[in-house]
Amino acid sequence: MAILFSQGGLSRVSLIRILPGADILESLEEACGHLNIKNGFISSCIGSLRRSSFFTVVPLENKMGAGYSTPIILDGPLELLSAQGTIGQDEKGNPFVHLHGLVGDQEGRIHGGHFIKGENPILITCEITISQVDGAGWLRAHDAEVDMDVFSPVP
Repeated sequence: MAILFSQGGLSRVSLIRILPGADILESLEEACGHLNIKNGFISSCIGSLRRSSFFTVVPLENKMGAGYSTPIILDGPLELLSAQGTIGQDEKGNPFVHLHGLVGDQEGRIHGGHFIKGENPILITCEITISQVDGAGWLRAHDAEVDMDVFSPVP
């Protein structure tokens, strides 16, 4: 079988605002810890960024033939147009957020990718809606087949 799966249910929704200067991923992981969100997804995320740093998928000479680029860094101000993500746990049980998104620059050009933790400070505000999942979850661990740390569903 070429899929892994688990099944649970939605239990609650959390609304979060990240204040100016705070990093989006660090703040989300901190909020998940305070709110005891172990598994879920980011269904809505908009705001503005002082700068953005993210990866995109590029061809590489490795086992999979692809991987993440060197960081792409954009100076702001930037509009955070949309972001979605997965909330799970690392192997130590700590919250881990995997976030992809789109930003618009001053000329209206759109850029996007996998946000890098510690490198995406909020400019004015960031409004986020998180849906919590109970009875199923995500565990981020090393996958030997792809030779990367990835999320896999767990009961």
